[in-house]
Amino acid sequence: MRVVKLIVVLVISGIWLNGCGNDDGLSLSEPLENEVNEFVWSAMNIFYYWQAEVPDLSDSKNDFSLNTFLNSYSTPESLFDDLLYEDDRFSWIVDDYEELEASFQGVSKSFGYDLGLVRISSESDDLMAYIKYVVPGGPAESAGLKRGDIFTQVDGAQLTIGNYISALFQSTNYTLTLATIQDNTILQTDQEVSLTAVELSENPILLSEVLEVDGVKVGYLMYNQFINNNSYHEELNNVFGTFNTEGITDVVLDLRYNGGGSLLTSRILASMLYGNASSDDILGSIIYNDKLAEFNSDLSFLTSIPVFDSEGEQTSTLPMNRLNLNRIFILTSGSSASASEFIIAGLQPYMDVTLIGTTTVGKNVGSVTLYDSDDYLKSGVLNPNHKYAIQPIISQLANSVGFTDYIDGFDPNIEVNEIDYLEDLKPLGDPSEPLLAEALGVITGVARVERPNDSGMEAIRIAPKQTETILLDDESVPNVIKSMILN
Repeated sequence: MRVVKLIVVLVISGIWLNGCGNDDGLSLSEPLENEVNEFVWSAMNIFYYWQAEVPDLSDSKNDFSLNTFLNSYSTPESLFDDLLYEDDRFSWIVDDYEELEASFQGVSKSFGYDLGLVRISSESDDLMAYIKYVVPGGPAESAGLKRGDIFTQVDGAQLTIGNYISALFQSTNYTLTLATIQDNTILQTDQEVSLTAVELSENPILLSEVLEVDGVKVGYLMYNQFINNNSYHEELNNVFGTFNTEGITDVVLDLRYNGGGSLLTSRILASMLYGNASSDDILGSIIYNDKLAEFNSDLSFLTSIPVFDSEGEQTSTLPMNRLNLNRIFILTSGSSASASEFIIAGLQPYMDVTLIGTTTVGKNVGSVTLYDSDDYLKSGVLNPNHKYAIQPIISQLANSVGFTDYIDGFDPNIEVNEIDYLEDLKPLGDPSEPLLAEALGVITGVARVERPNDSGMEAIRIAPKQTETILLDDESVPNVIKSMILN
């Protein structure tokens, strides 16, 4: 039984009646038809950041009319959608939390590449797709695909605004027809590549290098998802150990394809970048709705990475490799969101942050996975009858000076759009790759890239991945939830 229970008590002529009726058959509430609907409503009523702005989440619903309201929805998905605040772009519901948890750990059915979609012209709905990067060991790499490869057709049909979701994201196998670009003209080829999705673990560290350019040593890190995984944390720590050993003077952090993830992991990365942090420095704070506000807590910088044994118990701490930087260059795009943006906001009060690329998504809110259990957490007593979970926005994030206003995204200091370079898209980490080249040019004082003419192509924002969120997975957040439920 849930600790926060929806109990209806009514007084009629001095007699207390429960919500199920009385001995005379007086019914005050119709029976609940779908227990998942009750879970969805109660969790949203307590934790949803915009609860006060949604009339159907009002506490006044918590009476004999609630079951009637819940029974008017045939599915939990339709109820959840109707409970969302009009400006909420980021909350979602799933019917299998195990698949959701796997995706947060970088494991999912995948073709092994990340792609971008481009509208060929403003007068047409036709699209072109290009490969941003391939995942080592995945189907795309095995098929010989590489960064910069272009295709316009899937299973023989032209990609369009109307069909790209079904063509690319609702199938586990398909055939791509490749194309090339010459003089801003797309040329079809006869080359076809067939792919089948497999369960694949993607390391968030796609690339890390020490680049020596004009006598300056620069650390380059392409980081593609904030995954709360101790082995990935240790690998990240080793990258910064190498940066320290090599004596790098600047870091270029490539977040252009990073849609977000773990808040804890973003704190770890920020702590490695800002090595001058004192115990009084914070990256930011979590702002909850009024029901949770009294449990608000600061997000202090971390000084160590937990190391766990095979049973998951903490056995020791691994000293953190930290850099003493006073500036950082961050590469961004319209795919940079959530925890990536929180890194930007959190570091700005402490360092000179230069953004290169295009405007970020604009997600200054955080979410948590809520389960149908007695405390809404995975650690509680789970309802065995289903695997539904919700991922609602429960907070807004502020940096150390209270800045929260980046809902329209962060604009770059230096604008570079990689789709203008699709005719010859350089490998990631190559000093001539346009976004990286701009950063190296500022660092060394030597311009390193020639700007092309605007291609006239328009990047299409692909439906967000489930990982495109700030996951409030720090221990303080479950403690806030438990405190709320138990008090």
